[in-house]
Amino acid sequence: MRHVILALSLMLPALAQELTIDELKDHLATDVEAFDEVSIPADGKPGNLSVRLGEKPVKIQDEVFDGFRFRCPELGEGKDFVWYFNVPKHWGNWYILPVEGKPGQAFKGWLDGDKLYTGFDKAAEKDRLRILQTLTGEYFKPGAEYIMWFRKTGEGDASDLRGTVAFAKKEKGDSWDHDAVEKALALKESPAAEQVEAIGSKGGRILLDKEFFEPGYGEGRIDSMFTSIRQTKRMSGGFFITMQISVPPCTSEPLLSAIEKKYGPPDFVRAATETDKVRKAAGAEGLDEEEKEITRHYYDHFAFETETGAKEPKVLCVSTVGADFSVLKPEPTGSSWASIDIENLVVFHKDGKEVGRAYYFLEDDKKPVFITVPPAGEYRRGKDDVLIAKGKGEWVRESFFPDGKIARRIPFKDDRMHGKAEGFHENGKTKFVAEYRKGVLDGELLQFDKSGKEVSKRKFKEGKPVEE
Repeated sequence: MRHVILALSLMLPALAQELTIDELKDHLATDVEAFDEVSIPADGKPGNLSVRLGEKPVKIQDEVFDGFRFRCPELGEGKDFVWYFNVPKHWGNWYILPVEGKPGQAFKGWLDGDKLYTGFDKAAEKDRLRILQTLTGEYFKPGAEYIMWFRKTGEGDASDLRGTVAFAKKEKGDSWDHDAVEKALALKESPAAEQVEAIGSKGGRILLDKEFFEPGYGEGRIDSMFTSIRQTKRMSGGFFITMQISVPPCTSEPLLSAIEKKYGPPDFVRAATETDKVRKAAGAEGLDEEEKEITRHYYDHFAFETETGAKEPKVLCVSTVGADFSVLKPEPTGSSWASIDIENLVVFHKDGKEVGRAYYFLEDDKKPVFITVPPAGEYRRGKDDVLIAKGKGEWVRESFFPDGKIARRIPFKDDRMHGKAEGFHENGKTKFVAEYRKGVLDGELLQFDKSGKEVSKRKFKEGKPVEE
């Protein structure tokens, strides 16, 4: 949700140039009655929110605000502010301010809602933010009044803000992750069919198709998908941590050919030999004997597993993954490339057919593993990101501004960044020059302002800064 801005230092420049957070607070406080008053239970139980935004907004320097206000109840030790809300995207900025006193630093982050919750969300609704968020109880003063404001960031009619809020205590040792917030707010997830509709998952639709799977099996796999997504975390250096979830066998064992006939081919197919090769290249253990017999057919977040080499492959079980493999589907025409973060998998296409596949590509100094080397040529991802394959491990990666001007150019040798990389300002002046060797900075890094004046100069050796 890059369009949502929370930090005070980032939010204020979007308003009039001279408006400070203190002045904003003073403006809103004078119109405090314009904000609907809601009550938050003092016993830790959640209270539902239903607020109409945009019917009687507060206007400050051509900016439009609306929201709600509440009084902080008496708080028990260790209780934090916890809430979930669903709001149209054209109310894309929000924050909290006390009616009296200094504003202070409040929210520092949030969790994107990845599930629908009964009573608050509708599968058919589009262009809405769904956010889970917490704020330490130390920010609040019992009895004091607070304004939770939303700023209008785009065109749109008056609309509903729906959600639930509580002052709750997390269990010892826990952090405020998705599961903890859901538990504190007693959120109940919507039925699996609605979840699948909301995220547009073809794999989920297949699992809910009674022609192929028993209802309980499909619903269980869909629930496991959310667990996989939440437990897959990207670490520095391109590494991932993910939870391995026990996968029950599929008793119906539908034919893969029947699924493909009804729903089309999978987004990606990976045989056991490929999986084994990739794991070993990363320094991990190879597959055990049982895993070596499995081929996985990916439909977005679901891997339909079959026996490798079977004449009529049947789906033996369905595992779930944190990555969405549907992004790897080819464009129908032209040459393109697509990638997912897990194992930095990159796939190259030409006129709707795969022509190249690599793992750990574009991952700093790690030597990539090419399953298929794409032929020489230009491969585009969208309009502004191009990989130019020159052959024999030589590449150039270029990115562009919306007007088509070059923004960055990076050379590759032996399939890793190597040589002089350049970045440019929108006026065409050089922004940076950096020397790379085997995927990492090695040499000088020069940075320039928009006039072309050098503003910094640093040296690196094997990716680490050199003190002069």
